[in-house]
Order: sequence, then C-alpha cells, then structure tokens
Amino acid sequence: MIQTERLVLRRFTDDDRDTVARWNADPDYTRYLAGVQTREQSDEQYARWARHWDEHGFGVLGVEWKETGELVGRVGPQFHRYWPADPEVGWAFDPAWWGRGLATEAGAAALAWVFGDLGYARVVSITTEPNTASRNVMAKLGFRLHERVPSEWGELWVHTLDRE
Repeated sequence: MIQTERLVLRRFTDDDRDTVARWNADPDYTRYLAGVQTREQSDEQYARWARHWDEHGFGVLGVEWKETGELVGRVGPQFHRYWPADPEVGWAFDPAWWGRGLATEAGAAALAWVFGDLGYARVVSITTEPNTASRNVMAKLGFRLHERVPSEWGELWVHTLDRE
C-alpha cells in the first residue's frame, strides 16, 4: 500500500470487480484505452492484472480517495506488449474524478515505487496522440516522447523517464 496526501494506492481485490467493470463499460473512461468492454472482457483484464502480479511481483494498483475509501481509478507499472523492455506506468480514473490532479499525484507515487523499491532505471508511459490529458500528466512527471510505435489502436506514443 502506498499513501499520498489524498490517495491510497493498493492491490485490487475481488470486491473491486464491479467498479472496474463499470469503468470498462463507460465510453468516456475507455476512450483512450482498449475501448468499451463487456463484463467478460473486463474480468479477463482483471485476471491479466493478477497474473502480472504473480509473475513480476508488481502491477496495477487501485486508487482510493483517502477520505472515503472510494475506488476512483487505477495506476501502476506493468509490462506493455508493445514495449516489453521497461515497465509502463499508466493511469485511468473514473470520469467523475477527472480534473483534480489525481493522475499526477498517483503517477508520481507509482514512479517513486518503480524507481525506489522496484529498482528500475527507466520507465515508459504510453498513449495515443489524441490523449492530451495523459500527455500533459506525462510532461508534468518529466516524461519525454521517445518513439512512436504502430499498434491495432493506431500509433502509440511511447514516453520515457530515466531515474535521476
């Protein structure tokens, strides 16, 4: 568990499945992700997150609003199939919580974990060109555009950040 001023970052539990499925069915939430998902697809994604933890000892974390314990998003490192050399730090938040600086706060905490306890020297963050909100968060966190990679979602923008 990682705590920031306003957030608690922790592993997902089975109790979170319904919230994650609700997010994955929301076109606003999934606009820059893999697209709207059925419950079955959402559960498959959830299982991939658990396997990543089992295989690598780290992975995606649920983000809770500290005051209430409400699950408001996700953040964390995992290996991305289009960039397997370095862990990717990514984030996604319930649209009701957008515009509050939570992605930057949670992303900074995830980076501290990746560079600190996990000991990685470089991380990436990946998005598409239209996702200006995430690209702005990446810039605030110090990421720089490194490469563009073709994918089934279109061109992925791979941003890198090296441990200082």
